[in-house]
Amino acid sequence: MEDATRPKTRDLVRMQVPSHPVYVAFVRDSIYRLARQYRFSPQKCFDLKIITGEALTNIIKHAYDGKEDRPIFIEAAMFPDYVELRFRDLGRQQPIQAQHARDLSDYRERGLGVYIISKLSDFHYYDQSHDVGTELVVKKRLTP
Repeated sequence: MEDATRPKTRDLVRMQVPSHPVYVAFVRDSIYRLARQYRFSPQKCFDLKIITGEALTNIIKHAYDGKEDRPIFIEAAMFPDYVELRFRDLGRQQPIQAQHARDLSDYRERGLGVYIISKLSDFHYYDQSHDVGTELVVKKRLTP
């Protein structure tokens, strides 16, 4: 059943990949190319590429504890003036709120994924209303 509150898309692309790190680059590059086809600026395409990589890496590491054979579902809905990305896992749910606040003077090489996603997206939220897993929804506008 179609959600009447969502605007009509020009294209809807769905992918499912295993939670193996080798697929992160493939999905990142696919999202980048798709956004370029829709005339997103190179900078916005790069932002989407970074968001995608962070989302997938977080799923692999936190939801699936590094297991390489679990499903990751990716959906890119291309609208006339924005893209909506959805990343869905069937893994362990993690508390998200505590990860948003981050003192950037506390430098660590890891642990910035949620922060980066929040800064590079125009809108995002984590849906943990399912019995298992998490769905991250990210929106990025075509225009400033």
